Amino acid sequence: MNLDRATLNFLNSFSEDAKKEGQRLHDDGAVVQIFGNHLHIQGRVEEGGWACRTTLRLEGNDWRGQSSLRGETGAAALYATMLERLARGAELPESPNESGGLTLTERVEESLDRMLTGVEDEFLGKLERRFRRFEIDREIFDHDLVRLHPRWPVEGYEPITELWPEPPRDIVEFWNYVAYAIRKRGLDIPGFLEDFTDFAWAEDRMREWEHAREISEWRYTVDSFESRPPDDGVEGVTFRLRIGGREARLLSRREGDEAFERIADAAAFSRLRERYNAGGLRMDGASDLLWSKILRATEEEEDRDGRLNLERLENCRLLNRLFHQEDVRPAIVTLDETPFRFAEGELRWVCRPDTMGSNDYELQLVTGGGEEISHVLRLLPGEENLYLSDEWVFRGPEFWRVGESLVEPRYALPREVIESEAGVVFLGRVGADLPEDLARRVREESLSVRLDLRIVPGASGGAGEHIQLRAVATNSSGTREETLGREGWSIAVAQPDRGEALYRYDRTLLHRVPRLIAPLQPVWDPNIDAHRVRVTKNFPERYTEWRTGLPPEIAVHTDGDLASLEAEPVEAAVSFEVVNQEIDWFDLKVVVNVEGLDLTQDEIRALVAARGDFVRMESGGWLRLRIALSEEQSRAVSRIGLDPFDLSGQTHRLHALQLAEPMAKEVFDAKAWEKITKQAGNIALQVRPETPGSLNVTLRPYQIEGFHFLSYLTTNRFGGILADDMGLGKTIQALTWLLWLRREAGSDAPPSLVVCPKSVLDVWAAEVRKAAPSIRVRVLRNRADLDVSEVETEIDLLVMNYAQLRGAADQLKDVEWLATILDEGQQIKNPDSKAAKAARQLKSRNRLVLTGTPIENRLLDVWSLMAFAMPGILGDRKYFRDRFDKRRDAQSHTRLTARLRPFLLRRTKSEVALDLPPKTEEDVFCDLESTQADLYREELERIRKILLGIQNDESLRKNSFVILQGLMRLRQICCHPGLIDSRAAGEPSAKLTALFYLLDQLREEGHKVLVFSQFVSMLDIIRDRLEEEGRPYSYLTGQTKDRHAVIEDFQTSPDPKVFLLSLKAGGSGLNLTAASYVVLYDPWWNPAVENQAIDRCHRIGQESKVIAYRLLVRDSVEEKIRLLQNQKRAMMTGVLGEEGFARNLRREDLDFLFSEG
Repeated sequence: MNLDRATLNFLNSFSEDAKKEGQRLHDDGAVVQIFGNHLHIQGRVEEGGWACRTTLRLEGNDWRGQSSLRGETGAAALYATMLERLARGAELPESPNESGGLTLTERVEESLDRMLTGVEDEFLGKLERRFRRFEIDREIFDHDLVRLHPRWPVEGYEPITELWPEPPRDIVEFWNYVAYAIRKRGLDIPGFLEDFTDFAWAEDRMREWEHAREISEWRYTVDSFESRPPDDGVEGVTFRLRIGGREARLLSRREGDEAFERIADAAAFSRLRERYNAGGLRMDGASDLLWSKILRATEEEEDRDGRLNLERLENCRLLNRLFHQEDVRPAIVTLDETPFRFAEGELRWVCRPDTMGSNDYELQLVTGGGEEISHVLRLLPGEENLYLSDEWVFRGPEFWRVGESLVEPRYALPREVIESEAGVVFLGRVGADLPEDLARRVREESLSVRLDLRIVPGASGGAGEHIQLRAVATNSSGTREETLGREGWSIAVAQPDRGEALYRYDRTLLHRVPRLIAPLQPVWDPNIDAHRVRVTKNFPERYTEWRTGLPPEIAVHTDGDLASLEAEPVEAAVSFEVVNQEIDWFDLKVVVNVEGLDLTQDEIRALVAARGDFVRMESGGWLRLRIALSEEQSRAVSRIGLDPFDLSGQTHRLHALQLAEPMAKEVFDAKAWEKITKQAGNIALQVRPETPGSLNVTLRPYQIEGFHFLSYLTTNRFGGILADDMGLGKTIQALTWLLWLRREAGSDAPPSLVVCPKSVLDVWAAEVRKAAPSIRVRVLRNRADLDVSEVETEIDLLVMNYAQLRGAADQLKDVEWLATILDEGQQIKNPDSKAAKAARQLKSRNRLVLTGTPIENRLLDVWSLMAFAMPGILGDRKYFRDRFDKRRDAQSHTRLTARLRPFLLRRTKSEVALDLPPKTEEDVFCDLESTQADLYREELERIRKILLGIQNDESLRKNSFVILQGLMRLRQICCHPGLIDSRAAGEPSAKLTALFYLLDQLREEGHKVLVFSQFVSMLDIIRDRLEEEGRPYSYLTGQTKDRHAVIEDFQTSPDPKVFLLSLKAGGSGLNLTAASYVVLYDPWWNPAVENQAIDRCHRIGQESKVIAYRLLVRDSVEEKIRLLQNQKRAMMTGVLGEEGFARNLRREDLDFLFSEG
């Protein structure tokens, strides 16, 4: 055993007794669990009646240990754990979740027969962290389970004791128990774990244990109930708020009493609060509002008895809000217990010579009709100020004394103060009328604003350059100048001696300036006596956007560097050089020339990389570049798959077929263009072999065209993708191609391989027997049955599923295949998945991907497919991401389309299957009511509160699971309240009512119907209703065992059956042409999934018009998903035939989804 110094020092630090006991524990196998990495180890040591949790951490050059037991036993456990770590070596598991040779992720993927999405993988990561913590601490808390379901109720901070009768032995048992607990609380687990979770196993183990606990709890409840005095029942009460003097007091009247009474003391108030909290008070809306507001306003007071102290301004603000509630006003009364009256008009101040005979002025408060107010008023500040007298409520002006609520009706003002510029400004601010002699002296002037900006070095060493910003305001004559500083505007120049005139300046524009410069994020710097703005990477864009939005009445003066941000872009010419040629393949490099400016290659590269954005130049100022290509030339360059902005220095390998675009001629030199066109002309484009005679079916014209496309791929040594719509017969076209390949290869032809989803294994076998019986086909049922030597000698075609491919990768990679076909090839859309890696390792003369949805979520999907079919044609993964997947410009899709064009064929039903009956899709809207509507509003408000706290992409990423869970819950509520709360299973559902209205009509007309939902629990609710009404139905989900029998029964039954299918189990690989009507009970955000469902019946063999109804709740997230679907569809068509752009769910999409209405 080779020990490092840190480990040796750690082991030597123990006493001899601890070493001996630790060695014995290790030798006896007492270390029952250990996991971690080279820096952090966690273990569990058990023997007899004790167990010890251990932790080892490498801190610097020393191991530190902690154990849950003290003394020699804990020390021995740590010693044994370190010995076990050394014994395990490289085989030390990183997680306690690795058991049976498969991680939890691998188990789930094997169950789903597909790779996990990013969100699903993130959820399993959270689950594994919870289990890891449980394994160490042997405890789990509510706050742990909130991470697994955001609506898990947090009922305390003590460990949960009722999750299991005995601790789970592994992570699968752990999840089964947790999932059972989640569902028992009326919540849903993530849909992708529905089939994986063994609820029956958990229920069997919990039933007896829970029953014993229930007996104990009920005995306690019954005993407690017998000894408890009867409840007083619910009591009716009405509240009033009486205002007088310095306080507002809550009055109450019990049901049956005539008079309102004050609440006697704090004890009486406390009793009322307790009854209210227990649901023992019944009151009208106005009383409820008054009561709740008083409770909240006085919650920090120790001896509260329903009184509001009106010396506190916040209580006056509360009264303002209450008076603005129309239905509450009658409950706010005077000392005479009559409602306050609202006065017409508004109070105003009048400035006049002092009526008491002095030489000063006075401010008098008067009503709208000019009547003087003679008594003190109480100010109730708010958005609209209110003034309160003993019986009246007045609307009124701004009051100048901050923090005071008592307002005198008259104020004496010294003449020296009023007859000044500050005085007349003050009078204007409070809206006071001026006396005539004073008004004649006032001159109104406006101030204009100028912003001076220039670039200066940083204020301190290494701080970088910044913008110095000064805001200056002046009048037209220049006699007054103000500057904006830290505390606001201050006078810099004011010329005196202007006679008796008093100048009142219009400062409206000045008040706007701080808000107008805020987008630049200025900071006051006293060292330069000006504001400072950091010049960051995105400053040019921020500045130009700010400059464009600045009001024209604000003048801006800048230096030369900043002025460059408003200059026109410089122009550059682009060309493509051929740096290497290999037969039909050309390696190209982009060359850009800028004339008229002395720029280095690095500067040109930076300008091109900026793609039209600004670049800071070392010589000063900013520049931006415009590539001098006509719009037609730019489109042509994009059509050949090149980007004129790509000056990375990397070469781009393209096939001659991809480059043969006539309009691109001008960006190549003549010699290179001649080579390209010559090679393109030599390629066998017209490959049209005869259909093999051994084919037992007649191909439609477009299917013959598809066979010719596959033959063209083979002739030119290409791999490719056949991406026809679902239902157009991709399987038959592929079988025709296989027969042709075998004929061309002769008697020594090696076998071919088809990899497909588990659900369509038998479909392939049946199609081979029907269309190509000469092909010896073998369906691999179990991975253990794979015999490579038998495959190579005794069969022509091996059919297996993706899980088997993943597990048998080492056996299959050395076999030479005539052709490898990946059916439903989007199964390898994740290039990091084991299935995708296994597929890329196969040795095959010909490679073909069959899929109706080559792009499901992101452009990287198609890269992964092409990395199998035609390795290198789209560059490596980084090359692809940089040029296509991360790009936001619309032309990136055009460039990708160009790269794919020679290797991908896609036809839609509307293009080729002219004899296929038409398909009609119709949205059926319904409206939520009662409980369903309440649940929806409650959940929507919860998610909107979460969104309010999300300010950036990082925060969005961290909360993505919670948001997507909220989105899922809203969609479930739209389906049926029972999906989120089992207690609401009997509540009405608008959508369920709409569904059965449709089913009634279709049944009367004798039609068969497919009903799809992604929620198996929703299908169960529909099934129960069908059984209650005695209607015939078929049912298929991921749990269904004999799928073939269920499908055959539906196809052949004479009854107008309803077929209930989950989207996952029934969305692909099935032929259900006996139905001509489809109901999509709940919409899915990916339109490809919905199309797959509809195409179960809209396919070759359908003789009736197909009508698909999509049930949607009006003004809900479902209706908004339909709009986002159109954008999603644009991404797919943009790459596969039309122009468009990729769109993932971003913050603005979520704001739209969770908006009202």
